[in-house]
Amino acid sequence: MSSKSQKPTQDSSTESSLLRHIDDLVSIVDKNYQYRAISHGYEIFFGCTQEEIIGKYVYEVHGEEVFHNSLKLQLDKTLAGEEMRFQFSRPNHLGKTHHLDVRHTVYSGPLTEGNGVAIVVRDITDNTEANKALKEERKLLNTVIDSIPDFIFTKNPNGSYQACNKSFTEFLGLKRNEIIGKTDFELMSHASAEYITTKDTEVRESQHSQRHDEWVTYKDGRKRLLDMHKLPLFDGDKTNPGILGIGRNVTYEREAEQKLLMAALVFDATPDPCIILSDKGVIISSNEAAQDQFPTLQNKARKLHISDIFYCPATKAINLETLADENGSWCGEIYSNDNMCHLATINVVHGQARQADKYVLIIRDENTHKSFTDNLKDKAYQDALTGLPNRRLFYSRLESALLRAERQFNQLAVLYIDLNNFKPINDQHGHSAGDKALVQIAQRLKKNFRATDTLARLGGDEFVALVNIDDKHQAEAIARKVIRNLTAPLDLGVNIHPTISASIGISLFPSSAGNAEELIQKADEAMYKAKRDSNIHYWVYEAELPK
Repeated sequence: MSSKSQKPTQDSSTESSLLRHIDDLVSIVDKNYQYRAISHGYEIFFGCTQEEIIGKYVYEVHGEEVFHNSLKLQLDKTLAGEEMRFQFSRPNHLGKTHHLDVRHTVYSGPLTEGNGVAIVVRDITDNTEANKALKEERKLLNTVIDSIPDFIFTKNPNGSYQACNKSFTEFLGLKRNEIIGKTDFELMSHASAEYITTKDTEVRESQHSQRHDEWVTYKDGRKRLLDMHKLPLFDGDKTNPGILGIGRNVTYEREAEQKLLMAALVFDATPDPCIILSDKGVIISSNEAAQDQFPTLQNKARKLHISDIFYCPATKAINLETLADENGSWCGEIYSNDNMCHLATINVVHGQARQADKYVLIIRDENTHKSFTDNLKDKAYQDALTGLPNRRLFYSRLESALLRAERQFNQLAVLYIDLNNFKPINDQHGHSAGDKALVQIAQRLKKNFRATDTLARLGGDEFVALVNIDDKHQAEAIARKVIRNLTAPLDLGVNIHPTISASIGISLFPSSAGNAEELIQKADEAMYKAKRDSNIHYWVYEAELPK
């Protein structure tokens, strides 16, 4: 007798009746894959009556493809005595795809002859779609966090890093898996780690956010000033929170602020009349010496133009764009409205886009200032020990070179040269020997560069060079040449012949950065990359420095 013609018993009728009141998808399937009973949930899902499903084969209800790909193997295993749990997706009678969590257990009861399968199906569509949306939101959040230029990290109550964004990994020059699980004592100098731990403890104990500057020294010797904002991070335990940190490297910003303060002091204190002009020639500010010599400047209520006070003999007007040449500087004679001749210099101050943003006009006395100016220029722009250009002159030449390179579509390279094993020379033989070594090293370095290049000493044992290049391979060749020429022993006196080496970081314009400060910063970062790896002596900063 076939299963379809099996006569229902009282027990089977009772089980079938119970299933009719269940809205979940529950069914009994016999060993021939025929439905013997189904719940009300099947009627809802498939949009038909129980009578239209009971007695049909599973493949007739679900379709051959779903049956063979997703169901048959699971049914066979259950009929063999194994309990199964799996998930699959299929559309309901309205065409909407549902995600189903299925459990198969062996059934032995009045609805089947021999073993069958009890099927319980839970519709997990809402949970699945919610989890998918949550993953998408988390992915988007991680993308946003990774794109933030400030670095972000979290620590657990024990001080170990739990998470960090891309900016933090780039700042440390490490991969995430080299940071996560580590403490500050493993990433920084002991003194810096103790200081940071103290600040973290203050945040945990007060359970209030704090913002402060932190000087930190990392294992590779880098010293950076960080603007840190730290908040307590609660996760269940309200008495022992973790730390959420948001910070940025403000080393260069603080240096820039100091430079602005120094510039303001010089502007106010210099005995020469100084006037700051807009790019249109409108007078923005003037120092006390200028107001004393040209009283018209004391009238703050009137908006003055440079032509209201000065003129050029040939034109009777001052055209700032014409006067300032491609180097952004002009020196010559101008006349005040009382027909007095003055020796003046006009210098361009460039904005962020390197266009003329402001002009500085300085009035000088040719006779009394000539020797003083020459001497001051030497001191201001030369390194006293080596005679090389100093940081200030290097920045000035780099800014000018960037303007030319941008107009002419040329490439530039900045080589940041840091000496290795130099400190022992000072420690073992004294600072006079160290000074002698630096002079010899400067002479060796100069031989590697052309007259059109600029080699400067930034201070200590750090040098930097600016070169015009055709491609990055040319910069690499120069770096290799520098390294070779530094290998010979130095001659510092009787029986004092130490050897040194160098680590060189290279940044390129325009591929690495677009302005002077960033070019030097990227070259500095590449130098530390080279210094950390004993197998390399130079490194070129690419679009994203490898971790």
